[in-house]
Amino acid sequence: MRNVYTSRQLAEIFLASSSPKRSLGQNFIIDDKVINSIYELAQLEKKNNCKILEIGLGPGALTQKLLESENKVVGVEIDNLVCKHISQIFRKEIESGNLELINGDVLDLKWPNGITDIIANIPYQISSPLLEKISHIVYNDNNLKNCIFMFQEEFAQRIYVGKFISNRGPLWISVSLDWDITLGIKIPPSSFMPQPKVHSRLVHLKRRDLLNSEKVKSFLKSKNLKTPSVRLIKAISFTSFNQRRKKLRNTLRRQPTKLKIRHGFNPKDWEKIINNAFLSMREFFSDCRPEELSLMDWIEFSAQIDHFKNFYQTST
Repeated sequence: MRNVYTSRQLAEIFLASSSPKRSLGQNFIIDDKVINSIYELAQLEKKNNCKILEIGLGPGALTQKLLESENKVVGVEIDNLVCKHISQIFRKEIESGNLELINGDVLDLKWPNGITDIIANIPYQISSPLLEKISHIVYNDNNLKNCIFMFQEEFAQRIYVGKFISNRGPLWISVSLDWDITLGIKIPPSSFMPQPKVHSRLVHLKRRDLLNSEKVKSFLKSKNLKTPSVRLIKAISFTSFNQRRKKLRNTLRRQPTKLKIRHGFNPKDWEKIINNAFLSMREFFSDCRPEELSLMDWIEFSAQIDHFKNFYQTST
C-alpha cells in the first residue's frame, strides 16, 4: 500500500467531524518524521510473517505506515468514532484481511494469538497497566519479540534509568527482567494535535529472558545459587521501593505480604532467612537503600533469600 495521506491530513480529516477526547488521552501525531522514526525503530521486514498489534489507531497515520510492511496488522481502538473513521479510510485493507480492526479496551480484551510486534502511540495514563499486562502475556506466548511505544518522557526515563540511579524503581526492575530497553528520539509537543503539555519519547523493548541468560546463570553458579523466581524478585524489590528512603534492613525486617506460606515462606523463619541473606551479600549491603542496588544485586539477593528459605524448609 502506498501512502495516500500525510499525518496532518489524516488528523484534519478525522477532526473535521470529531473532537479529541481528553478522557482517552488523545493526542494525534501530525509529523511524518515521527511516523518514519517509529517505523525505522521497529525494523519490520516486508512479508516476514509478522503479526503487528497497534494500540490506539487515532486518525491512522501509523496504521498507514505499518501496512507498508505487507504484514498482518491488528488494530485495537476504544473510540467508536475513530473505528468508524478507520473503517472508511482503510476499507480495502480491512476487506482484504491485511488490517483487522477491534473496537474495545486493550486492557480488558483477550489479545489475538501470535502477536510478534506491538507498536503504539498510547494514552499516557495506561502506560503502567499496559506494561503489566504485557509482562503476563510474554510468559504464555513466545511469539512476542518487540514493542515500540511512545511514552511520556518522564515515564520513559523511569523504565530506562541509565546512569541516573534516582530513576530506579519497581517499574524498571519489572521491565528489565523481560526486555532489553533502548530509547529512541525525543518528540516535542508540536508533533501532535492537540499538543500535550510534555515531551514524549520513543522506547524500543526487545524481548529477552534475563534470568535464563548465560550471564546470570554463570554469575549465580559462581555463588552456588539457583535462579530465583520473578515473583520473588518483584516481591522483594517492590516492598523495598515502597519505602525507598529507608535502608533495606529496616524495610525487610518483616516478611513482605506478597510472600505467602503457599510460596514456601514461613513467617516464623523470615528473620533467620533475611539475616542470613544479608550476611551473604557484600559488606554493608543491609544499609543500602533500594535505589542503590543494580539489577544484578536484586537477582543475587533474591537468590540468597530463596536459598535460605529452602535451607530452613529442609531443616524443620
